Amino acid sequence: MDNTNRAETLANDILDFVNAFGFDSETFATTICQGHKTLQQSTMRLFIATIRKMAEVRPDDRNKATVELAKKIAEIADEYSLPLI
Repeated sequence: MDNTNRAETLANDILDFVNAFGFDSETFATTICQGHKTLQQSTMRLFIATIRKMAEVRPDDRNKATVELAKKIAEIADEYSLPLI
């Protein structure tokens, strides 16, 4: 499986995860934060890339707050470098 297919599969798995009522965001976040420090940095780059794309989404009432917050976070993220070390 190439990286594009893996990315699509993972993104769809995350969408399925959050589609379940009462998904466990705390365990997800804790697990990410307990990972290797380099992987934490790479994960943050992934999340920031997602946030930047979310800032470009045309909102409606269901995701308006998300898009507005994404725009603000994207502005802040411009001030930080997240190098692969």
